[in-house]
Amino acid sequence: MSNDRYGKTFSNKTISRTPQWIDTQIHNAKHKATRFLTKEKHHLTQCPICGSAKVKDFTQIYGFVYKECQECFDVFLQNPLKDLAQLYTNDGEESSFECYLTDEIFTKRLESIARPKVEFIHTLAKDKISNKIWLDIGSGGGENLLAAKELGYEILGFESDTKALNFSNQKLGGEYVKSGFLNINDCEKSLLDSIHQADIITFFNTLEHLENPKQVFTFFGNVMKQDSLLVIEVPRHPSLASYTNAMSPHRVYRHLIPPYHLNIFSEQALEIMYKGGGYSSIGKWCYGQGFMDIIHAFENFHTLDLYEKLCVAQNEIQVAIDKSGLADFILLVLQKD
Repeated sequence: MSNDRYGKTFSNKTISRTPQWIDTQIHNAKHKATRFLTKEKHHLTQCPICGSAKVKDFTQIYGFVYKECQECFDVFLQNPLKDLAQLYTNDGEESSFECYLTDEIFTKRLESIARPKVEFIHTLAKDKISNKIWLDIGSGGGENLLAAKELGYEILGFESDTKALNFSNQKLGGEYVKSGFLNINDCEKSLLDSIHQADIITFFNTLEHLENPKQVFTFFGNVMKQDSLLVIEVPRHPSLASYTNAMSPHRVYRHLIPPYHLNIFSEQALEIMYKGGGYSSIGKWCYGQGFMDIIHAFENFHTLDLYEKLCVAQNEIQVAIDKSGLADFILLVLQKD
């Protein structure tokens, strides 16, 4: 039986993503990108995954340029910041996760997003691991850890965003999340020890933020114990969302988000990386929001009553998109060989 799944029920309304919220996120995405345009940047001429120089323009968003590799079809940011840490460090007064750090949104995300993902992983993991230690690196608001805790896992998280860290520990009812940022060249001992001990390591929506994703798999492969699971969730290309971002670059608030998202990964690129790290794939889940992205790319998209009918139809349409190879997210469950 295949362990591959396509389509995931989603509703913007369920998690309070109103038309006003979406327009605000578009404004904020442009504002944040503009703030960093003058910062010192790299200029990449080769694909960071396969090393090919066969690349072509894909799109330009808020002054940042994305290229598409013609060998592995990774989409990468050509001009990433040299100092990426400045994007994520703060004093605890504000957060990159600001729109998620409320009790109402946490509860909704736990129910509609975190639990389905964690249960999918648990189904694949329960016959493959001997212990139940779950480590979430880049744990955000903590909803994934809570879902794992509910299934009986011993949980631990690492998060560099101070406000998100404090919020998640409050929701988890203890000091389960520690301050930390994955630096594969100088990894903190506490994080290194946790990686070695963990049976499941989740890396949700994190790999696309790192400048050396290929080396990340090599690092994990050298540190993780045999038969443990590494689970990544990353933005996927080719997808309807990629197309929409490219065609309407002034309305982007998700998927291709400069300067935060450095890579939008093809499945070919992911295979190059995980096989190089000594992993085998035991299951994947492809899903997305590309259909609604097309709708949201229009100005005043919600002014006709027909918008509500499109929202109702979105899941039935989106699963067809996902099955056709145009999902914009992939959750990949890997086992250390």
